[in-house]
Amino acid sequence: MILVLGSTGKIGRELVPSLLDKGARVRALTRDPARARIDPRAEVAAGDLDAFDPALLVGVERVFILTSGHGSDPLAQERTVLEAAADVAHVVKLSTTGVHFGQTDPISLVHAAAEQAVREAGPDWTILRPGTFMDNRFAWLHAVRGDGVIRVPEGDPASALVHVRDIAEVAATVLTTDGHAGETYPITGGEALTTRRQVEILGDALGRRLTYAEEPEADARARMLGFGWPASAVDGIFELKRQSAGNEEIVFGTVRELLGRAPLTFADWAREHAAAFA
Repeated sequence: MILVLGSTGKIGRELVPSLLDKGARVRALTRDPARARIDPRAEVAAGDLDAFDPALLVGVERVFILTSGHGSDPLAQERTVLEAAADVAHVVKLSTTGVHFGQTDPISLVHAAAEQAVREAGPDWTILRPGTFMDNRFAWLHAVRGDGVIRVPEGDPASALVHVRDIAEVAATVLTTDGHAGETYPITGGEALTTRRQVEILGDALGRRLTYAEEPEADARARMLGFGWPASAVDGIFELKRQSAGNEEIVFGTVRELLGRAPLTFADWAREHAAAFA
């Protein structure tokens, strides 16, 4: 039995069916089972990471640890889960490439501390460090549906964006095969693309011309705050961007090495989700 945290999120919604397809038994944790859309082959369990119930681990051998940060801070949530999971065989922690590069932005620092907690918890462990998700480009939805102008902060770095399905399939492989204990895997897509090129590729998939436009950081910050984002979250994003410049374009071969195929491309992602932007 594998317990999957974050089963309805970007990665979890791909991970649960991937594990089931490999013959694993899955207990999918969600805050609201009545509203969750989870593969019916899985055992669905209600749970709140701010008050984690150790009974959720009865019969569980492996745990996929992913926290959203909703409610209390994610580090506290992960430590609580790890304390309860001291007797499981293997935990797999989703982290970020920011830790790989030693970044000190708030997001990377929380993941670095959580990684250390995983190493000290007792069970065998594997850490996955994905880079920027292709799904983050859903942030362009309103612009695409509006004037077609994609506004990004000046100096937005090129990035080897990674498809969440690739992350999920790597996680499923690690959770269902041996030889991964004590390993840390950075995960990226197969090529680094400038943001301008990403806009062009998305436009090609939609069959229309999109316009790429850079804007000063102050304007980008005001726009994000206008969406209702907390100032601390906006500050964290910009600090992450500053520290990851030059790092995001580095390509790692983990997907090919573990899955035996090339990573999915941004063009693949754009074609898959074209209808969402219509």
